Amino acid sequence: MADEQRPDKMREGAEAEEGGKKKSKTKMLMLIVLILIIAAGGGSYLFFGKKIMQKLTGKPVEGTELQAAAETKKKETVGPILSLEPFVFNMSGNQSKYAKVTVGLEVKDIKVEEETKKMVPVIRDKILGIFGTKTPEALMDVKQRNAIKEEVQTTLKALFKEPEDLKAVYITDIIVQ
Repeated sequence: MADEQRPDKMREGAEAEEGGKKKSKTKMLMLIVLILIIAAGGGSYLFFGKKIMQKLTGKPVEGTELQAAAETKKKETVGPILSLEPFVFNMSGNQSKYAKVTVGLEVKDIKVEEETKKMVPVIRDKILGIFGTKTPEALMDVKQRNAIKEEVQTTLKALFKEPEDLKAVYITDIIVQ
């Protein structure tokens, strides 16, 4: 009878050993999956971490393109702006309509502003030549107004020693009657 009980105990031991192997395989598999998840998270952080931090904090993180753009914006300050007397002129094609336009010129620095003040009559003549050819619709349409500003800026840049001396042209007021 003792012999009959032994094979049962051996079977139970073999089953326990087999169950132990299954448990160790499951643990090993779970450990590998956990390592892969951690590695994937680390890799994602390596590639996307700065962008994620930027979105969460709302501030540019060092080493990103947005930080470089923010730094260049800080460096690019608005230069002196020379406000010209308002231009009053008859509209093209319609002698009964006239317009009043106020223009400001942004220049590189104060030295260029002083030189620009000496050229005001020439600048006014060039600007009046451009505005006098425009229709009331062109002055009132925002897209065409931007094209007019670019045309004025291109024309006026020829008057300056360096093209960078004139940074921008601003139309600050338009009245058409």
